[in-house]
This record gives sequence, C-alpha cells and structure tokens, in this order.
Amino acid sequence: MRVLMSFVAALPLFALACGGDSGDGAGDTGSGAASAGLPCDVDAVLEKSCRSCHGDAPKYGAPSPLVTHADLQAASLSDPSRKLFELVRERIHDEVRPMPPAPASPLDGASAKVIDDWVAAGAKAGSESCGDTGGGDEDVPALGCTPDMTIAPAAPYEMPKEVEDEYVCYGVDLEVGSKRHIIGHAPRVDNSTIVHHMLLFLADAAYPSTPQPCAGGNMGRLMGVWAPGGGGIELPEEAGFAIEGTAHFVVQVHYSNLMGLSGEKDASGYALCTTDQLRANDADILAFGTNQIAIPPNGTQDVTCGLTIPSYFPSVTTISGMPHMHKLGTHISTTLTPEGGGTAVDLGTADPWNFDLQEWTSVRTTLKPGDHVETRCAWANPTPQQVTFGEDTSDEMCFGFVMYYPRIEHPQWVWGLPAVMSSCTPTP
Repeated sequence: MRVLMSFVAALPLFALACGGDSGDGAGDTGSGAASAGLPCDVDAVLEKSCRSCHGDAPKYGAPSPLVTHADLQAASLSDPSRKLFELVRERIHDEVRPMPPAPASPLDGASAKVIDDWVAAGAKAGSESCGDTGGGDEDVPALGCTPDMTIAPAAPYEMPKEVEDEYVCYGVDLEVGSKRHIIGHAPRVDNSTIVHHMLLFLADAAYPSTPQPCAGGNMGRLMGVWAPGGGGIELPEEAGFAIEGTAHFVVQVHYSNLMGLSGEKDASGYALCTTDQLRANDADILAFGTNQIAIPPNGTQDVTCGLTIPSYFPSVTTISGMPHMHKLGTHISTTLTPEGGGTAVDLGTADPWNFDLQEWTSVRTTLKPGDHVETRCAWANPTPQQVTFGEDTSDEMCFGFVMYYPRIEHPQWVWGLPAVMSSCTPTP
C-alpha cells in the first residue's frame, strides 16, 4: 500500500511558528533592539512575541522585520495596498491563521489590547527611549537525552533566489548493526533565515542523499514534526522506535524565501538519541481515517469514518496523536469510544484545520478490541477540479495518526490498515 504523509507543518509541526505571507509576527523573544520610533509598550509586545522570527534579519521564512516604526509603516508584501501594522493587528485575532501560531502562546488580552489601541490611534511613532527589552534564545528546548547520531544531507541545499516556497527531501542511511531504540530526537537548524519547518520519516528503503525538490512520495512512517517554537520529542521510558541493520531516514524541509535572498544554503537535519539498552516495548505509528476522498469541484465533502477494532487486533497503549490533512481541509477529529461505552477519548482534533499547524499531542490511553474509533474529515474545494486522495499537497488526506506501543507484528499489518478498513458515511 502506498500511502504518504506529506506535510508542512508549522509546522509546528509546525506547529509552524514563523511563516505566512502577511509579514506579521510570531515566535518568542528576539533581537533586544531599542524601540526605533515605536511606543515602548508596543515595542515590548513585538519583542516578546514576534521578533524571534521578525527581527532585524528575519528568520524561518518570515518576510519582513517588525523592529522599527518604519518597518510597521511599510507596505505588506502580500497586499501592497495595506500597511504592515494593519496586518499585524488582523493576524493576532485570526483564529484560523493566528500569529504567533502554535506551539507559541497566543498574545494575552493585555498584549493584544496594546496593539489594538495603538493601531486604532493611528499607529503613531513614540518619542521615548525604551532601551533594551531583553531578548533571549529561540524556543527549541534541549533534550533530556544525549544525541549520539546525526541526520544531515550529503551536501547543503541552495535555495533559488526566484523561488519563494519549496519542499526539499533527502535521505540518510545509518548502519546501526544490532537492534537499538530511538528514544528521542531534536531538530538541527542550519540556516534559520529560510527554514520554515521540517519532517522526519523512518522509511523502508533508501532515498537519495542529495537534497532535491519533492512534492510528495512514499516517505514512510512519520516520526517527527518541527517548526519554530517547537522542540524535540522524547518517548516514554517504556518504549522506543526500533532500528536494526541499515536504518533508512528521510527528511523533508519546507523552505520559505519570500525576501528573494540569493546564495542561501542549508544543511538542516536531526539529532537522534539512541540506546542499545533496549526498552520494554517497540513503538510505532498507525493511522485512522480514510483514503476514500472525492471532493467535488467548487464544493465540499464532510465524512465520518468508523472502525470497530477487530478481535485479532492486540491491545496497545497510545502515546500521542496528530491529525493530518492537506490544504483544503476545514475540520478533522479522531475519537475513541471504549467498548461498552464510557468516556470518549480525543485522539487528535483540529477545528478549524490549519495546514501550517500540525503537532503531536500527548494522549495516554488503551486501544483494544471492541473499541470504536471515528475520524471525521471535512474539506472545501474552491477549484474547478475534483480533488481525491493523494500524496502531493494538491491532493487531499484524512489521517488521524497515533503513536503507540507495543508495535503490531502481524505479517499482514501495515500502518495505514485501520484507515483502509474504516467505513465512511456523510457526516450528519
């Protein structure tokens, strides 16, 4: 079965903390610059919540700085008829594409009011000197484990000046010999100016080691999603992802070069924590949902797909969940109802769905035979063509990914089998 997990994340992920084409802000702390003509309260909000991406030298694909009064008065790159301060105010209240986006915390009420009041009063310059507002490190927490393996491309990728947005993939084969467990991983961001988010897959076969544009493809099992504001992943002490012999990995990087910079190169990847002190369980990933997707031209589709776990399915413990669709999605949710009733468990919900905000969420529960799992997916298609299931981001998906242990070892098992076995009906 050829079923891909083809993403963006903001990320994040991704969680995807500093993208967007509006030039508004995201992130946590940053340049520590003086106000440069901004009122001190406005400067403090931007410094705390925006400038890790929108600093003097914008990072993570952010198109514009938000440092000086002149920066905020400039025309937006996405809509030159509007000034940047107008879009900043708009995006801090946007529930679909918020800034700062998850996993960064949204502006609190007091901070949002500072921006609202300043814009309502005409976004005027300030005359006071605010001094240094603090600054800080980017929000990528350190792992509790010590990385011992590195995933990196054979050569850096150079982003074309004329390309604003690109997905690039490369593969790495690691010779590990006898069985080991991956117990954690964290991103290694080489060029924060253009890296928007990254995905890590554990693949069944080798992939070219030189970075190359990729719109899709059978990458394998998703292990990690990272975007600015997010961190690494550490598995619970009773489980780890098993690798043995030659382990095949694929990294997909989303680059954003809205500023049209030339000569930007990147060799970002991942650091892995592995151990030969094997844990009690092998971890793995499965997917609920469906591949039966047919969204009519200029229309919508809303389906609920259910599966009662069959008797031959072993009882497993869930670790975390992550919903996944592509760019036409509007809603996705996966819910577990225990056999015989009881309290339903949310295995991952995104309502409204945002392609740029994908992340693993901790879900610790038991999944066993007789339990019923439903995944609801809804899409809106503004194009004149029918859109069906597929691996490119112009196609669509409906997957509720679940990380779990112990790994299912049945010879006929593949990670997407629960989605294939599900029965779908129109959502009432």
